[in-house]
Amino acid sequence: MIQNFFSGLYELFLGRPIPANFTNDYREVVFPNTGLQLFIITLAIVLIYYYVLNRMLSTGLYKTQHWVMFLLLNAVIAFIIPIVQVSSNGIETHSYTYMFAFVNTIYSLILFFLFSILLKRGSVQAWTTPMKWPNKK
Repeated sequence: MIQNFFSGLYELFLGRPIPANFTNDYREVVFPNTGLQLFIITLAIVLIYYYVLNRMLSTGLYKTQHWVMFLLLNAVIAFIIPIVQVSSNGIETHSYTYMFAFVNTIYSLILFFLFSILLKRGSVQAWTTPMKWPNKK
């Protein structure tokens, strides 16, 4: 089920894996591993930003520019993950790999934003970052 979900999510924008002889490797290993790592790492970075740095430690990293720094850090990690996954599974890297990394980066930006909206309320200092909506009550 996870394999089908992540394969469908990535192939929606990328099309079938190239070269074709690695289609099963992508669908059974690379796409699910990359998707799970994306989800876990993005969630971890958001939790660190809101609950460790801006709740427990009170570092004052609550401005939008600080949030953007963590967003970009997450995006860089998200770009690297697919390249590492492809290489470690013995698949040749080429343009499909880099488009895969780019799509993963776009997904990381969306996921980071969604996690931020859902989890920012528990932060002491950053509950308005990246925006005041929805208001803390």
